[in-house]
Amino acid sequence: MYSLQTKGKIRIGVLDNAAPFSTRDASGWYSGFEPDLGRELAKAIFGPRQDIDAVIEWVSVDQSTAVAALTSLQADVVVARLAATEERAATIDLGDPYLMTGERILVRSTNDEIKDLADLDAKTVCVQAGLGIEEHVVRANESARTLALDTYASCVGALQLGQADAIGADEATLWALARQDPNTRIVGRPLVAERYGIGLKKDASDREGFLPFVNAWLAGVIRDGTWGRLYAQHITPLSRDNKTSP
Repeated sequence: MYSLQTKGKIRIGVLDNAAPFSTRDASGWYSGFEPDLGRELAKAIFGPRQDIDAVIEWVSVDQSTAVAALTSLQADVVVARLAATEERAATIDLGDPYLMTGERILVRSTNDEIKDLADLDAKTVCVQAGLGIEEHVVRANESARTLALDTYASCVGALQLGQADAIGADEATLWALARQDPNTRIVGRPLVAERYGIGLKKDASDREGFLPFVNAWLAGVIRDGTWGRLYAQHITPLSRDNKTSP
């Protein structure tokens, strides 16, 4: 933290086009749940400031470059939907989860039969081909049927026409689909759960104690309500739920 203060900047890796998590507008301004979490972390290191972005250097990353941005020292931290995996744990440090999400099921609002994964027996779940979700559906319930189509827009049509009983996708995709068709709702436990953590370069002598600092800071913003405020601002309008912690 002292090293960052001495440099006068923290370099934060974020996504460019992943609403409601993170987006960048034409002027280069980052908005969303993750950039605002990054701003809160910067405040914890540099103290309250009228313009906290003055001490932040935003680094554009995507899912293929996020880890490399840390290992190549392009970014100090990455807040970019990094899910905790064994492969990532071998390369970088990940803080405690700041969001827990995953792949879930969308059904018609009038459907009272499907409430959880066990209710998918002999039901047809539509998925977008090529994303691997078809296998996750079968793994969650071997008696479920799957319908793989080219797009999720086609899946919505299949659901409306009764050709499918449900749609399986990651939660962010389902939020967008539910917004397009208000006569739908998300149900059940995740097919696959994901825990997003802030990515850090592996602990070494030059950053000893940084991971515990980040985890203690995260616990603090959850405890004081900051996390819940950011969730309500950025995610609740799409998810239609309210949370006070990950």
